[in-house]
Amino acid sequence: MRRWSRVVAASLVGLGGACQGGPVRVDGAVDPRVYTTCADETGAAAWRDAQAALARGDEVAALPLLRTAAERCPRLVRAHLAYQDAAQRAGGEAERAMQAFYTADAVEAPHVRSYLRARLSDTSYAQSNALQRILREDPSFAWAHLSLARVNRRQGRLLQAVDLFAAAIVHDPQLHEARLERAQVLAELGREEEAAVDYRAYLAGRPEDTAAMRAFVTLLLYRLDRTDEAMQWLDRLETAQPGATAVRMDRAAALWRARRAREAVETYLAVLAEDPQSARAALNIGYLYYEVAPRDAEERRRYWPCARAAFRLYLERAEPSDGVEQFERFLAVPYRLEVIAELLGSDPRATVTLDDLRWPDR
Repeated sequence: MRRWSRVVAASLVGLGGACQGGPVRVDGAVDPRVYTTCADETGAAAWRDAQAALARGDEVAALPLLRTAAERCPRLVRAHLAYQDAAQRAGGEAERAMQAFYTADAVEAPHVRSYLRARLSDTSYAQSNALQRILREDPSFAWAHLSLARVNRRQGRLLQAVDLFAAAIVHDPQLHEARLERAQVLAELGREEEAAVDYRAYLAGRPEDTAAMRAFVTLLLYRLDRTDEAMQWLDRLETAQPGATAVRMDRAAALWRARRAREAVETYLAVLAEDPQSARAALNIGYLYYEVAPRDAEERRRYWPCARAAFRLYLERAEPSDGVEQFERFLAVPYRLEVIAELLGSDPRATVTLDDLRWPDR
């Protein structure tokens, strides 16, 4: 264990400087670009065609192309990973052929060969041991740091995972998934400021990853309270996913946190107009009218009829799926309706519509 700690420590020498001015790697480090390029024209063409096939969901067409890329581009790690994953999804003969390919000495590059075999290990323990052996021989092999970080994360060793993700980034700054996964682990550890730094860096390299962008918006909105920055990322999300309900819900939440209650209500109403079963939108409108918009008893008389309509709509449409939603559906909202009734009396409306939820004119 002590020897392994020294390997990680050596990999992280100069990490602070790496974050500021480029990677600082150990002596004898291999240039990570050798693992991302392929000089063989046939193999490179097969890899391009395979990626196109995978993008359109045609794994049947992708598999033979991936096999060609794996055979002719022995150091092209991403092609090997895609081949392994596609063959495992296909199962049967495709998976058996892939296993045989990596069991034999078909891959010439020794560290890549060992790494790919480690990925196929039956247990995390065996995989971890294999990855540590690779890193003792070549502490600069970023892919092994990345996979070992994932093993540690799965086993709950988050601090070790953070260090290993950092080592992967130092040795290959273009290994973007290491930065994303470190951001996720830092957020799990409550180190939100550091997580935000990694999310920004990751999205600079992978601006098309809308799932990561949404996770970053969630971090900014609900844990860092950086509404202005969240709004900027929401603009990008809305461009990438026009009309997406989840994005508009986040937009409404950002407007709420920015104390722009009327705009938040209008945004939630737009969600309800297109998705009438969006109980959460109705609930949030209810809370905006109940506790955000009114500042005194007089304003409660103005806004609470709208709050009551929103809460009633929520109760009609809510289907609780967890303890928090159960609490809202059966305790919190009924209690607030009772409080509203004490001030306003009984509700004269037999039914409520979206018009009853619109911002009241003076």
